[in-house]
Amino acid sequence: MGCSLADELTERGFNDVLVIEKGKLWKPGGSTSHAPGVVFQTNGSRTMAQFAQQTVDKLYSLRYNDEPCFLKVGSMEIATTPDRLADLHRRAGLAMSVGINVRVITPDEALKFHPLLAREKLLGVLYVPDDGIARAVIADEVMAERSMSRGAKFMSECEVIAIDQQNGKVTGVQTTKGSFTADIIVSCAGIWAPKIGAMVGMSKALQPLAHQLCYTAPVPELESYKGEAELPVLRHQGSDLYFRQRQQSLGVGWYGHRPLPINANDILPNELAEIMPSQMPFTPEEWKGAMEHATEVIPSLKNAQMAESIL
Repeated sequence: MGCSLADELTERGFNDVLVIEKGKLWKPGGSTSHAPGVVFQTNGSRTMAQFAQQTVDKLYSLRYNDEPCFLKVGSMEIATTPDRLADLHRRAGLAMSVGINVRVITPDEALKFHPLLAREKLLGVLYVPDDGIARAVIADEVMAERSMSRGAKFMSECEVIAIDQQNGKVTGVQTTKGSFTADIIVSCAGIWAPKIGAMVGMSKALQPLAHQLCYTAPVPELESYKGEAELPVLRHQGSDLYFRQRQQSLGVGWYGHRPLPINANDILPNELAEIMPSQMPFTPEEWKGAMEHATEVIPSLKNAQMAESIL
């Protein structure tokens, strides 16, 4: 959010911009640094759907050393029950109403796009060809470099510890590297947003939540795929699952476990986090049930070994 905002502001001529980042650039340790990057534009909120459209358009236009910052592999939401199929048709209508290219396709059509799916389990699939995977880390660097070329400054390994106020208005920020005056302060802190909001007595309607994400070891059925991602990203809402290909492996995301709320103040600082602040030790207890549901729709996962797991 910080890189994107700096890019948008400087593009409009607001060049006196300072982005303060508590981590190291360009992979500072927040959600962006490890998130799987799946982007689904369809949303029940018209505003959120339009935000997602803008995200896809912008990231797809960015290049990092001639590499795209968005992989337009498409997305598929699957239905394994009549009720879910009816919901996909409803969602297709929502998407069409904001101009998203979408259609509900048959199981046979779905297998042409994603051959690992179990044909007998599918009743229909919502297919959006312009969805895909955001390569957020390199996109951030491109946006930041672009904003710096217009006058913005970035300060890394610098933590905000207080926000100065006078007569009901912000006047600046105090950091571990000194104080900076500012007429406008924007919190782009993501999972740390409640902590920043509290500095000015503002409660933030954001609650950090952990969820499970695992990547398999190479799957034989994917050995012919050489690129970072070629298959559409999948969502199986009926079982709280999503999937994305990463070379010859599959990422399996699971949020069917009990809610795992995290207090923003309890997130470890960079120097104490084992990997990064936004990654916590994997909890096998919460993973129970994930693969049982996943293998129902992708049978090739039955023999897959988990090579990487994060919370």
